[in-house]
Amino acid sequence: MATARRTPPPRHFAAGLSAALVATALLTGCTSAAATSAPPSAPPTSSSPTGVAVRCHQLHPATLPRSAGSLTQADSGAFCLRIGQRVDVFLAAPEGAVQGMSWRAIGSSNPHVLAPVGTGVMTAPLGVTPGLFVARSPGASTLTSTRPDGTSWRVTLVVS
Repeated sequence: MATARRTPPPRHFAAGLSAALVATALLTGCTSAAATSAPPSAPPTSSSPTGVAVRCHQLHPATLPRSAGSLTQADSGAFCLRIGQRVDVFLAAPEGAVQGMSWRAIGSSNPHVLAPVGTGVMTAPLGVTPGLFVARSPGASTLTSTRPDGTSWRVTLVVS
């Protein structure tokens, strides 16, 4: 009996899938509460190292395997992550932007809490800046990037 082999998706598939997942998450309110009759619940909270509770939101579904979730340039605020989990980030330049308007490398304000990890052999589509980060210890770290026109992006990840 012969088995069918799957052809891997094109490289631009991850960016398109990420955009579709973000749009779906935004339409459904990022939780399954929108699909049920139960009243919506408050976003999860996590304690920072100082013992202060920080409100953080659940990550969008992962684009890449072995990731806990994904972020894009449309995201802002605080998101929850557990020690050992990985988050993938895809920042896309505006559609129709001139060459050279891509986001700069994504940085972590506290690499002891949220450390960058190699992307391996992943090649991002033109105009997309990727970043993979793994949660190493409890705390908070802010991911940031800028574009040459001065536009900035920042998201805080609360690790517990």
